[in-house]
Amino acid sequence: MDLQTPEPTLRPDDIVIAVMGVTGAGKSTFIERVTGQNVGVGHTLVSHTIGVSIYAYQLSADRCVYLVDTPGFDDTSRTDTEVLKEVAFFLSQIYRKDVKLAGIIYLHRITDNRVSGSALKNLKMFQQLCGDEAFGHVILATSMWDTLDQSLKELGAKREKELVTKAEFWGTMHKSGSQVARWSGNEESAKSIAGKIVDIHDKSGKLVLKIQDELVNGNMTLDETAAGKEVQREILAAKAGLQDEIQQLREMQEEMIQHSNDKLAKELASQQEAFERQLNDANHAQESLKISLESLLNQKSAEYEQLLTGARDEQRRLADALAQKEAEYERARQARSEDEKMFREAREHFTAEVEALKRRIEEKEKARAEAERKQRAAEEKRRAEEEERKAREAEEQQRKLKEELQSVLELQEELRRQQREEQEAAARRQRAIQAQMESQRQRKQSKQEAMGLLGVIAGVGTAAVGFMTLNPGLVSVGASIAGGSASNMS
Repeated sequence: MDLQTPEPTLRPDDIVIAVMGVTGAGKSTFIERVTGQNVGVGHTLVSHTIGVSIYAYQLSADRCVYLVDTPGFDDTSRTDTEVLKEVAFFLSQIYRKDVKLAGIIYLHRITDNRVSGSALKNLKMFQQLCGDEAFGHVILATSMWDTLDQSLKELGAKREKELVTKAEFWGTMHKSGSQVARWSGNEESAKSIAGKIVDIHDKSGKLVLKIQDELVNGNMTLDETAAGKEVQREILAAKAGLQDEIQQLREMQEEMIQHSNDKLAKELASQQEAFERQLNDANHAQESLKISLESLLNQKSAEYEQLLTGARDEQRRLADALAQKEAEYERARQARSEDEKMFREAREHFTAEVEALKRRIEEKEKARAEAERKQRAAEEKRRAEEEERKAREAEEQQRKLKEELQSVLELQEELRRQQREEQEAAARRQRAIQAQMESQRQRKQSKQEAMGLLGVIAGVGTAAVGFMTLNPGLVSVGASIAGGSASNMS
């Protein structure tokens, strides 16, 4: 980030939501579901080394929500005093800077068979941090519901009821206004719980925790606060236990020395030294609680200033890296633009070639279609001519057949005519012959009838009653005369 770039400022509607609970309750995962960030992998605004991690997400265009992941008082890497200092410093600073704390989400595993001692200690510290008047801004959320089988859901509901009804757990807080919710493990459920805190803030206004009021308004030292006193009670109880252990080890060590058991005496001495170191740490932790807000601010502000400087340097490196990546991106974009231009030109050239090829194909297709059309037309013409020729031949054959038929008919008619004529001629000849025969018969009859007369005339015949007798000689003469007469008649 450029040094001249102004630091980002909080807007009036920006709010902070603290997420608390024992280690392993799912605080980081809850924040991941709400913000969509990979918690713990470079997305936090504050390093994990100081214990408090801040994650931002835009609730709307003009409103940002900051989720704060706080360490639990069962953290094995820090003492309760160190955790209290971290939390107290953060809460005091945002109160002094008039940053709006909307509320707190306290997570508890529903899978726990019972509320452990560390969970009870953590809950008591949480209650002392908040104070009774702040319980209305708290949502007590059970987690890990998504890991329960269906058969265990009923058992989970019983555990939830026990948490809500017993005063030593959530009972007092619930009666004082704290809401109870179930986080199902998904994004929708997490955002719904965070949204409830936003709604509470919008309705009830700014939240002031007890420790904020004690340190900022009451000018108390950390050990004088309710949370500090709770830590001191834990320290005193731990010290008493350590002192008892040390005293017992001393007595056992003296007894081993008396019995000349040097090896066991050394082991006991080593254990005693370890307990004494723990006791010294407890004394140091107790003493470090006697710190004013001003001293705490000076101590932690230096840490945060150092962290802020590191964050700025990191931001600058990130900005430089981003600028480098942007330059690389611009070069890549230009190269891509050139590639796209070349590709576009190649595509246009290819498209033109394709279009030309299409046109050639279309032309060839048209030529082929035209050739086929002409071939079909020629074939049709040939078939038509052939059919016409065949029709003409058939017509000619039919005409010839008709002519032949006509000739046959005419010939037949001629034959019939000739036959009729021949028949008529034959009939005429027959009639003529018959007439000749009749005529001859008649002449014969006439001659025969005339012969008698001739015979008489010739004197060769004798008339008698009923017949006439001829003289043969006269008959011959008469015949000759008759023949001549007949010839003349003919």
